[in-house]
Amino acid sequence: MEKERRMKNPTATTKAVLDEIARPKTRSSLFWWLLDHYDAVVHSAEGRRHDWKGLCATFADQGLTDRDGEPATMHTARMTWWRVRKEKVRLDALRAAERAERESRAAANGSRPSRFPKGEYGPPLATTPKTAKPKLPMTLERQAELGLQLSTAEGVVITKVTRVFKLRPDGPDYVFKEDGTIVPSTNLASQLAIRQEMNIDSGRPVNLKTEHVYAKLELRSEYR
Repeated sequence: MEKERRMKNPTATTKAVLDEIARPKTRSSLFWWLLDHYDAVVHSAEGRRHDWKGLCATFADQGLTDRDGEPATMHTARMTWWRVRKEKVRLDALRAAERAERESRAAANGSRPSRFPKGEYGPPLATTPKTAKPKLPMTLERQAELGLQLSTAEGVVITKVTRVFKLRPDGPDYVFKEDGTIVPSTNLASQLAIRQEMNIDSGRPVNLKTEHVYAKLELRSEYR
């Protein structure tokens, strides 16, 4: 009966197939919920570590489970959040590439000879805003008052747990937090942030086994 209903409704069949492709059952309901509400979760945490024990009880109450339909354990929830963060980085990079491709095509189309007659048409109605740079977590003056330098703008970062140096003076600039974690302003920075968060959640040094990511960022970390 269900099969006959779907055959009579190709739109419903198409939606069911596309939904299965977009949200395969290889991921848990907890994974999809955390991904859907990623920005809200990060905003609500305000930089604090998650209370996985308390959250697991809430997840169970709300019917959010692991891939086997079982209540998530602290380990499962922590690893699910780690996978969600990796997926968010991948999706953001994919969307950025698609956006760049659209802008490239638009620019190419805009460079074609104009079919409008020559003449004075006045200033453009709007201009493209410049890309905003990541904001520093506090002003340089305030950093100096606290004995901290949290941006590599001057070639070195000083946090409460480490010092970070640029490998070359004209290298890209990054922003760090007081606990030594990097602000995920790029894909590589996000990779380092995820690794650091895993270290912190496990009670390990923030920069344990992160040397290769620092090198890709053209940075070097030094414990104090």
